[in-house]
Amino acid sequence: MSRREAAAAVVVEPFFLDVPGGRLFAVHRRPADGAAVRGHVLCVPPFNEEMNRCRSMLSLQAQAFARLGFGTLLIDLHGTGDSAGDYRDARWSIWLANLRAAFMWLSAQPGGCHALLGIRLGAILAAELHTDLGQPQVALILWQPVVDGKLHLTQFLRVRMAAQLDRPNLPKETTAAMRQQLASGQTLEVAGYEIHPELVRAIDSARLTDHRPATPRIIWLENANGESPEVSQPSRSALDTWAAAGVGADARTFAGPAFWQVHERVVAPAIIEQTTAWFRPGAAS
Repeated sequence: MSRREAAAAVVVEPFFLDVPGGRLFAVHRRPADGAAVRGHVLCVPPFNEEMNRCRSMLSLQAQAFARLGFGTLLIDLHGTGDSAGDYRDARWSIWLANLRAAFMWLSAQPGGCHALLGIRLGAILAAELHTDLGQPQVALILWQPVVDGKLHLTQFLRVRMAAQLDRPNLPKETTAAMRQQLASGQTLEVAGYEIHPELVRAIDSARLTDHRPATPRIIWLENANGESPEVSQPSRSALDTWAAAGVGADARTFAGPAFWQVHERVVAPAIIEQTTAWFRPGAAS
């Protein structure tokens, strides 16, 4: 099937979802009219600019899901994209409430919600939401999951440091100084995103293994590092912690570019192929 034919097999319906605190911009993709809808997948977006870099991949994955008879829903969380609020208004608890509202909307659609797809920091949000929902029939798909929110945020703060390298007249900043500013109650602007201290505290305390998704169907897909076919050591430690707590995940690697990092549009067909094959109705868990 050509790319044009694959896109034509999906109906794309942008709309606004009304929630407390303001409307959320959402994109609902479903199999073309006349095709039976088996259910849906709720996509939980990554952090900041990584979301924009992942949109093409999510569109391609939605087309693959549609060929299986499944729709997808992607929302801009409060304060992001075209949803209500400014980024400084964003809070972890509000994002969780947004996702719960999106899940409830999907629950009222044909087939309901069959899976959560969490990307990067969105993997922690998805795992927390899944744990709160307590619905084992809902699968959990994790793309390049972040296991430690504080480390992830520190890497993001370094973007501000890198932006100052070509401005030698400015005093050099450190992540410690930035965190001190946040600790004093001030917001901090990084790469155009004005982050509130409350959101920073929530991300700093976010750990994937703090949550125990109650489902036997979890797939963990991670980019292969160089020639190694194994997941990274931090990921292996997190998987072992989950396993000790009775949470099993099918951990796999995929080859291809790190699409969430690259500014230009790139695709990694392998992760879409593995996700689709694993999710296919009747496939072994």
